Amino acid sequence: MAVRVLAFFDSRYQTSTELQALTGEADPWRGLREGRPLSRQHPPLNTPTSLGYYDLSNADTAARVVGLARYVGIDGFVIDCSWSGDHYVTGSAPVLPFCDHSFTLAYRWRNDQDPFWQAPAAAENRSRRAAALIAALSTGPATDLRGRRLVILASPDALHAPTATLALLREEAQKAGWPGIYFAGTSADGTARFLDNGFDAALDPGPADWQPCPPENQPAGFEFLEAMAGLRDSVDFFDRFYSYGSSVVLRMMNRGNRGKVFPCVFPAYHDWLIHQDGGATNLIGTNTQLFIQFLENAITFSRERFGPDESVVFLQSWNGWNEGSQIEPSLLDGDLIFNATRNAIDRARYTERSHSAAAPIDQDLAQRSTLLCDALRVL
Repeated sequence: MAVRVLAFFDSRYQTSTELQALTGEADPWRGLREGRPLSRQHPPLNTPTSLGYYDLSNADTAARVVGLARYVGIDGFVIDCSWSGDHYVTGSAPVLPFCDHSFTLAYRWRNDQDPFWQAPAAAENRSRRAAALIAALSTGPATDLRGRRLVILASPDALHAPTATLALLREEAQKAGWPGIYFAGTSADGTARFLDNGFDAALDPGPADWQPCPPENQPAGFEFLEAMAGLRDSVDFFDRFYSYGSSVVLRMMNRGNRGKVFPCVFPAYHDWLIHQDGGATNLIGTNTQLFIQFLENAITFSRERFGPDESVVFLQSWNGWNEGSQIEPSLLDGDLIFNATRNAIDRARYTERSHSAAAPIDQDLAQRSTLLCDALRVL
């Protein structure tokens, strides 16, 4: 089985009363349309072109979105599942008619935003809530790893009694007729340290949650006084700026030493739009060729390190416009990132098909890491 590529997907871009109630925003595109950088150091916002400011509630629009993702080579979406106050919400309904065994859905349970599971509770209440969660995660053709439905946890560390919680969810899933659950937890430090709690694998965190390199901006005390006096851009003290090249290279080097951790690949990242008061993470010096190498390398790694029925790579993201990580065609990038994603997946899968005649995988990975380092020095 080929390595599957799954892209995180923001389902909020639709006319949905329950999503509006969850987010408190009637127009999910308003922030992107009206947002303005607070500093000259902030990367500019990008806006959609080919698909426009779409509404997934329109069936033709949803079909085009899924169709473009299929064209790129993506095998499915990962959609967030959140507690709304009285039930779990995914917003996956508009894309369901266009998914099948060749384009599946997985869900990321936002347990970090679900206080119920962060404290002790009565067994009856836990069972009821677990059944509600399983019901919400049951919609759509599932992404299976090792014959079990893939469920991602946003923050394993936020779970109270994680071993008992995962066992309860598995029990409720069995009652619902699931073949089983494959739990993958987002690792806050990029390691698989919590697998003993019942998780099957870990997942690389996004750029905002973990960086293997120090930030580029590390101002000293005198510079802080300059900022307070208005003589220096204060964003240096409240936001973090990282080199995209360093982040990519260090994430891919020595991956095997971090345990069973699935790669998460991103073409760019800056979330200052959702951190207007500071604390944003901004990657600088993004480069399409580095992204292509990053994605190809991740697919190569996954093919070798994991079994054929659990080889998967995650993309952040298909339409993460508020964090600048989108693959969809955009005003500033045109089809550049879109086509780069397709080319990287195509090339990696061509190598996969001819793997029997290729160089040993460790040598292949070493050569790719060398290419990344050489590109970083040049750029």
